[in-house]
Amino acid sequence: MTFRFLYLATLALVVTCPASAAEPDIRVMRINDHVVAFYDGRPAEGSVDLSKATWADHGANYVGVATFAVHDGDEALVYDTYPSVEQARFVRNWLEKAGVRHFTVANSHWHLDHIGGNAVYADSTVIATDKTRAQLVKHQAAIEDGTLQGLPAIAPLNLPDIAISAPITVTVGRYAVELRPVNIHSDDGLVAYLPQDRLLLAGDTLEDTLTFIAAPQTLPDQYRNLATMKQWGATHILPNHGDPAIIARGGYSPALIDMTRTYIRRMAEHAHDADFATQPIERFIPEALADGIASMWWAYREAHHENLGKVAAWYKDKPLPDFGQ
Repeated sequence: MTFRFLYLATLALVVTCPASAAEPDIRVMRINDHVVAFYDGRPAEGSVDLSKATWADHGANYVGVATFAVHDGDEALVYDTYPSVEQARFVRNWLEKAGVRHFTVANSHWHLDHIGGNAVYADSTVIATDKTRAQLVKHQAAIEDGTLQGLPAIAPLNLPDIAISAPITVTVGRYAVELRPVNIHSDDGLVAYLPQDRLLLAGDTLEDTLTFIAAPQTLPDQYRNLATMKQWGATHILPNHGDPAIIARGGYSPALIDMTRTYIRRMAEHAHDADFATQPIERFIPEALADGIASMWWAYREAHHENLGKVAAWYKDKPLPDFGQ
């Protein structure tokens, strides 16, 4: 596997051992002959006990969580490693049975449901943005002892050993994967674009039903960055959290970008409404729900409620942002 670097900073490799978590029930979805999706979670609402839910449930398993692999011959690039080592080990075992012997990992951002299985790839190169690595270093002790977001702990945490601040291209056999840093969802984002397929692995920059608003202070920047993302020309989009049926069919259209822009803009523009705290999802993206661009999933009602609180708190004593035309 080779790398063509526009910018690259190499850091020390951290050797780790797997941690423990629940037994996964992962569905394998072949997107084409070199891209595979691995999907876990998204249980029916009545089948879960919310009183026992962990951060991994609320942030990933209940909304549904996918990771992806681009593979050719004995090489693979794995995009995100799930919340747990058990889930990540399933992916690695599947790829090894398919003949893969050389792995590279890309972490889409630092949130725990995307890096929890990094230890499974302690013998491989792990790439992330420099901001992702900085956040993981900053919070490493709390992540490993389970005090950052609660249990389960991720211990030991395998840190990325390559940190980037500008795009690079990773070559996987015959296929190029462009890793592009983006400030969408969080300022440390890293998406993967396959120009041959016009396919975008979007991480958490896009979601169905809606995006988690992690940084309300940068919503206008995210709005503009999403417009730039649409100009890349991707025809198929695979988010880490979305409808498994749509992912299995090859992904979402660029309309998912428009829906996300609409959601974050309307959330910010209505932050001073007297009834803002009680406004439902349907208030903000009725067109996308009616057109089937997004689908209503029960676990996103909690995410939307949290988004309302974050946006209201940020804009409480501030003027509403100007998003322009």
